[in-house]
Amino acid sequence: MEPMIILLVVASFSGILGQTDMACKSFIFSKNYSFPVELTYEGDGSQLLTFTACLRSCTKMTESIMFSILSGLRYDYFFSILGGGPDANTGLIWVEGQRVDVYFPTNDTRSRRSICLSWDSPNGEMVLWVNGKITEKKQFKKEGTKYIDPRIFIGPGQIFLGGKPMLEVGEVTDVHVWDTVLNPQDIEDYYHNKKGKVGNIINWRALKYDGAERDFIIGPFRCKS
Repeated sequence: MEPMIILLVVASFSGILGQTDMACKSFIFSKNYSFPVELTYEGDGSQLLTFTACLRSCTKMTESIMFSILSGLRYDYFFSILGGGPDANTGLIWVEGQRVDVYFPTNDTRSRRSICLSWDSPNGEMVLWVNGKITEKKQFKKEGTKYIDPRIFIGPGQIFLGGKPMLEVGEVTDVHVWDTVLNPQDIEDYYHNKKGKVGNIINWRALKYDGAERDFIIGPFRCKS
């Protein structure tokens, strides 16, 4: 697991800072071994006990998308790789160093996929939502781990498993993060793209980010609904 963390830290060096309304736009990672983008944490405190992260990906264009929240170089982090492309129905999630294999619905043929992950550290509960429905719920030890000054990254995921991407394009859009566990109605509102449902610590419509310009481009989300 340590090589993954090292790569994440390096990704924020020599980057560019930006802030923009990303509505209807996406991060497009068009190079093998592109480094991820660091999203600026907008929390008003120094610790994070609970959170929900939501994003949309294009199943036919995205081989794997990595989303991670980590604290320093310790193992009190949440790391996930969301499958796509040839492995569109599988995914991997790490919760505080423990691996969870997940499987997306095989009868869902929609090309645009909505994914939300919630983590409740005091209660040790992780929930995965796909297209507005719970597909995985797992209970962990109740430890109440605090994420101190968390760093949040998003980018192509396959390189963090030590492999080379099979596809040359990774794409993700509408990334939002809240410092609470969203309830089912909130998840449904996000899935149906209702106005006003934006994250309070990562807001896609007022996004601040740091990343190497050569590793990604910003363009329209090309996945049809």
